[in-house]
Amino acid sequence: GALIVVEAKSISVTQGDPATLEVRFSGTKPLKAKWLKAGKELTSGQRYKVQSTDISSVLKIIKTEKSDGGDYMFEVSNDVGQCSCEANQIIPPSFTRKLKQTEGIKGSFAHLECLVSGSLPITIQWYKNEKEVQTDEKYKCTFFENVAFLEISNLDSKDSGNYTCIAKNKAGTVQCSGILFVKEPPCILEKPESMNVLPGSKVQFNVLVSGTPPLTIKWFRNKKEILSSSECSLIKDNTSSSLELFFAKTSDSGEYVCEIQNDVGSTSCQATLFVKEPPKFTRTPPRLSVVRPGQSKMFECQVTGTPEIDIYWFKEGSEISPSDRYKMSLVNSVAILEVCRADIKDSGLYYCEARNEAGSESCSMELKVKEPPSFTKELVSADVVKGSSATFECLVAGTGPFEIKWHKDAKEIKPSAKHGFSQTDCTVGLEVHKCDTVDVGEYQCTAANEVGSCTCKTMLNLKEPPTFTKRIENIVTVVGKMAELKCCVEGSPTLSVQWQKDENWILEDPKFERTFENNVATLRIPVCEAVHSGKYTCQVVNEAGKDKCFATLTVQGMPVLKSF
Repeated sequence: GALIVVEAKSISVTQGDPATLEVRFSGTKPLKAKWLKAGKELTSGQRYKVQSTDISSVLKIIKTEKSDGGDYMFEVSNDVGQCSCEANQIIPPSFTRKLKQTEGIKGSFAHLECLVSGSLPITIQWYKNEKEVQTDEKYKCTFFENVAFLEISNLDSKDSGNYTCIAKNKAGTVQCSGILFVKEPPCILEKPESMNVLPGSKVQFNVLVSGTPPLTIKWFRNKKEILSSSECSLIKDNTSSSLELFFAKTSDSGEYVCEIQNDVGSTSCQATLFVKEPPKFTRTPPRLSVVRPGQSKMFECQVTGTPEIDIYWFKEGSEISPSDRYKMSLVNSVAILEVCRADIKDSGLYYCEARNEAGSESCSMELKVKEPPSFTKELVSADVVKGSSATFECLVAGTGPFEIKWHKDAKEIKPSAKHGFSQTDCTVGLEVHKCDTVDVGEYQCTAANEVGSCTCKTMLNLKEPPTFTKRIENIVTVVGKMAELKCCVEGSPTLSVQWQKDENWILEDPKFERTFENNVATLRIPVCEAVHSGKYTCQVVNEAGKDKCFATLTVQGMPVLKSF
């Protein structure tokens, strides 16, 4: 029968290399030889080459693959009987996917994996920096479906390093390495401190950080990024940053935020800066206030700034203290000074000064205490001759300067060739030149200052020349009787009356009685004589002119009977 003389040896090959199994046998011909793997006959083709002679058979695997590992069966037979033997092909391990460089994030976990081929059983070992890694809570090692897997949980920066995977079977040992780099997101170790500072102070915010470089550090104020400038400087490295303001201003107050970022995370912190505000007046009294004696005056100044604000009041450089005359308060940011029942001596320059830690500001205001004007001598009416000038004059008391206005019949008069104005100390005058009928009327003088005004009025009239309203009449009488010449006149005073007889002025004479009363002029001759006959003239005179009237007196020697 058929007999195997030399059995095939088990072999180890590297994947991809050729492998050869050879068997020697003897027996009566014809002998039939065949190779089987997993019960299936292998024949020459692209993958296998089978060469048999009468005494031997060779199976050549042209290019070994992972699947070629395992048990091979050889059978030889003839008519008499058969014989078989087994051989095993072991493929040593190799990495079809090696470890890669891996990045992990602190606090998270990392997966290291590689793909191993080769004949089983394969044992896997892991090393970190040449020290073997044991499975525990932190490390979990598995080998399933040719994947060698190492999971590292709760990563820390000290888990960074060189990890090696070693794969072993009977045919050999292989290893590959990969680096794990544990990255740390930024973490703030020391925060900047919030601050309250005075204007002009130097301010520095510092922050200490940890995290994997490169770190991007940015500073913001009220959400706007801050860059280095002439007013501030930014310093940054991989562990800290500082922001320095050289000269703090009130406008620098706000929220300052530091943002730190790297490629695995970001964080931020904030601090508040409050730059104390010096006082500032937002509302002040008018530059000048005028009151009359006995009135009170209240000055109000509205102030802003950081409390506590202290208020000081001064008059002409000397500080004022609260008293019966001065009342002071500060309510709702309004500083008030009340000067009670003002007197002339309270006139002057007043100052309000506001102070706090951050600075001071002052404002000034003037108070004038004035007497209102009053007339101590009022205007007197004027009667003037047409063509001459009229002068009006009055005396004013009170605190000057006064604003003087003149009106005629309620219409304001301006200085002109017609109207001359004068004002010296307390005397106020108006001169009306070349008076005519148009200048007749009511004249008014008004004197005013900031605390009051006064007015006085008078009339301007033109002097009337005299005229006779009833003239003397001719008279006929007899010797011994009484004769009376009478006339009525009108005209501006003062009127003077003179009588003439036959163009001669009648002087003081006991034979003539003269009267001038109630504008009636009378010449009376108590006892007429023949010599009294003649032409009589009455002349009336005033500044404005004169008028005359004539009549004849006839004195007869014999009484004459009148017939009616």
